[in-house]
Amino acid sequence: MSKLFATALLPVLALAAAAQAQDAAPAPKGESTSIPFITRGSVRTFESAPDGQGVYIQNNQRNWYYVSFFARCQNLPYAIRIGFDTFGNGSSLERGDTIFADRERCKIADIVQSGPPPKKAKKAKKG
Repeated sequence: MSKLFATALLPVLALAAAAQAQDAAPAPKGESTSIPFITRGSVRTFESAPDGQGVYIQNNQRNWYYVSFFARCQNLPYAIRIGFDTFGNGSSLERGDTIFADRERCKIADIVQSGPPPKKAKKAKKG
């Protein structure tokens, strides 16, 4: 009986490990940059990193950027919109500026140009 249970449990554990490995995808690395004209409506879309440690932002020119934070941004994975507080009311988003997710302030640690966010794993159909 226990051998049958262990055999049935292996595929479930393998799927869980694969999902966890995908969620823990490393953040994009590269040279630090800024996102120009961020306060002038140039954001096309955004998507939170699965761990809340950063956000992928796409501008109107369809360039992707990965913005990482000093600490985990708890509300970001659930936010339907974000706001920006730039230093000195500038129009570029840079290191040290703030992103608002609901009422939470997320301080920016770094910005790098990146590709699009990783694809989310599809959920298995019940049945």
